[in-house]
Amino acid sequence: MGGLSRDAFGAYARKQIAAAEQGLTGHKDTGEDVCTCGRPQPCPVAQPCAQTHNHYRARLALLEQAVVLPRVRPAVASMPTPCWRRMIAAAVIGGGR
Repeated sequence: MGGLSRDAFGAYARKQIAAAEQGLTGHKDTGEDVCTCGRPQPCPVAQPCAQTHNHYRARLALLEQAVVLPRVRPAVASMPTPCWRRMIAAAVIGGGR
């Protein structure tokens, strides 16, 4: 199962944010026990729209601040691994000075 590319996810997140903002129109917290739509607080329409908006806004912020770094080749060790193992073993056992 393949995931979305950065650009595709960015477009998807922007659509989700726009849909959530549209769902929030007509729903405002009045500071009382009812929403402007007349439903009791927490409004069952506004709450999931606000959660969706916040979720995708946060993911989009992470996506936009991320930087794709170039790939680099691994460094070549100056000494082969078996020699390092022998040095460590000698130091642990007490054979090294």
